[in-house]
Amino acid sequence: MNHRQTVAKISKRLPRLKRRDVAEVLEVMAELWLTELAQPGHTVTVAGLGKLVVEVQTLRSAGAVRRRLQQIHGTYAPETFQRIYVRFRPTTKFRQAISDGYIEEGKSE
Repeated sequence: MNHRQTVAKISKRLPRLKRRDVAEVLEVMAELWLTELAQPGHTVTVAGLGKLVVEVQTLRSAGAVRRRLQQIHGTYAPETFQRIYVRFRPTTKFRQAISDGYIEEGKSE
């Protein structure tokens, strides 16, 4: 489901809201979440779905990675680099919904 489809479905369920207003709310929500997740240690929790977490790990470059960075950057090759992990930790309810969906799919085959 993309942005346009989401706006359309929300507009159908909440007909008193214009599509433009729904789209604006989603855009503001995404902006707020981006700002929150850009802060170290902060998370975004979505009721009924789960928690979105960003973790940044600083690693030293060594071995084959270091040689490859030197090939690319020469003497300016960085000593360290950052690995960014974006993790989603689903709620039990969400996990169950996924399991149920796959069980139903398996029955229909």
